[in-house]
Amino acid sequence: MIAIIGGGSINKNFISEFISKLDEASLSIIACDSGYENCLDIGQEPDIVIGDFDSISKDAYEKLQHSNAEVIKLNPVKDDTDIEAALNIAIRKSMVGDYIYLLGATGKRLDHFLGNVNLLGMGCLKQRKVVIVDEYNYIQMISAGQVLNLSREGAEAQFGHYISIFPYGGKATGVTMTGFKYPLENATIEGFNTLTVSNEITEEVGSISLKEGYLIVCETRDAI
Repeated sequence: MIAIIGGGSINKNFISEFISKLDEASLSIIACDSGYENCLDIGQEPDIVIGDFDSISKDAYEKLQHSNAEVIKLNPVKDDTDIEAALNIAIRKSMVGDYIYLLGATGKRLDHFLGNVNLLGMGCLKQRKVVIVDEYNYIQMISAGQVLNLSREGAEAQFGHYISIFPYGGKATGVTMTGFKYPLENATIEGFNTLTVSNEITEEVGSISLKEGYLIVCETRDAI
């Protein structure tokens, strides 16, 4: 299990609590550039810090030099973001089916956020469970043949009250949603509309599957 902490805005209390619930024995933390400052703010010592270090503060960079973290310095002229570089490392260090959480991956810049949504697809291709998490959202991507089951209650309860799905990279076919207020059966979703926004689980378990394509699945809430 790996948590990648980016430089986006974070809710310190939420992120600290979220990390505390992860399996400490198997958890590895990778900080991306100014994400190291986010680590300092929540009292977490990362195992790896990666980036071109163009956005980290001078004070934090000084502290990094005296930390025990492995530091990987990237060329600022590159074809990927720091988070993508960190995700590639996380995939190499993890196993099929492992979770990789992207924290501090939302925030003010929508271009970076959309780029991070793109990276969810790496999880599908490499058979890892890559998830973007902040205090209001839990976002993942599923691909053809996968079945995602979400529970209303219990240890594996849904993150938020609302469930929204979106086709990614083209149409998604054979989309089925059972246990929801607005169910679907073998539907084709082509995008460019808001048909599948703000659904709700009405049974003990809500199930989402598709036969072709990719779906972004957002579990969201209005407040913590």
